[in-house]
Amino acid sequence: MIKNVFFDFNGTLIDDIDLTLDIENKLLVQRGLNAVTKEFYLDNFCFPVINYYKKSGFDLTKINFSELNAEFMNEYTERFLKDSKLFDDVEVTLKKLKENGYKVYIYSASEINLLISQLKYFGIYNYFDGIIASTNIEAHTKLDYGRDYIKEHNINVSESIMIGDTEHDFEVASAIGLKPVLYSKGHNSRKILEKIGVPVIDNLMDVFNIL
Repeated sequence: MIKNVFFDFNGTLIDDIDLTLDIENKLLVQRGLNAVTKEFYLDNFCFPVINYYKKSGFDLTKINFSELNAEFMNEYTERFLKDSKLFDDVEVTLKKLKENGYKVYIYSASEINLLISQLKYFGIYNYFDGIIASTNIEAHTKLDYGRDYIKEHNINVSESIMIGDTEHDFEVASAIGLKPVLYSKGHNSRKILEKIGVPVIDNLMDVFNIL
C-alpha cells in the first residue's frame, strides 16, 4: 500500500522548460555557439547538468563550468517568478493527496533556499511534509541526500512512489527503492521516458490511477 508520494519539482510541478531552454541558448549564443532546438533539449537533458552542457556544445576545457552554471542560476532566479508557472493540475492533485491521507514530499536537485522560495511564491509550500533538496547550485546528483533523508526519517520505500520528469528521476527513484512514475510534460520527451519501461502519465491527477 502506498503511503508516501515524492515529487520532483522542476518540470514536474513547475513548468520552467521554456525558461530553462531560453537561458541555455542565450549562454550558447553569447559564446559563439549554436542555439539548440526544444526537441534536442528534451531528448538530451540529463544530470549531472555538466553532461548536458557538454552535449549542447560547450567546450568545458575552455569554459569554466561553475561560472557558466552561476550565470545560468543568476538569470533563472531573476526570471522564474514571471517566466515559469505551475502545471494546471498541481494544486488539485496535492490537495487530493493530502485529503486522502498521503504524506507528500518534494525531492529536487534544486538549491534548497531557491526551492523553498518558489514553493512559497506559488502557494504550495504547506502541502509538503518534507523538503529534500541540494545545498549547492551546481545540481549534483540528488541520490545521496535523498537516501540520507529517507534513512533519517524512517520512511518505508516499499510504501512510496516518486513522480519525476526525467530519466535521472527514474534512476534516483530506482536506486533508493521508490516506485518511479514519469511525467511527460517536463524536461525529457515522452519518447525518452517511454523507453524506460515504467508508468508515464500526461496529467498529474493520473497518479490516482496508479495509487
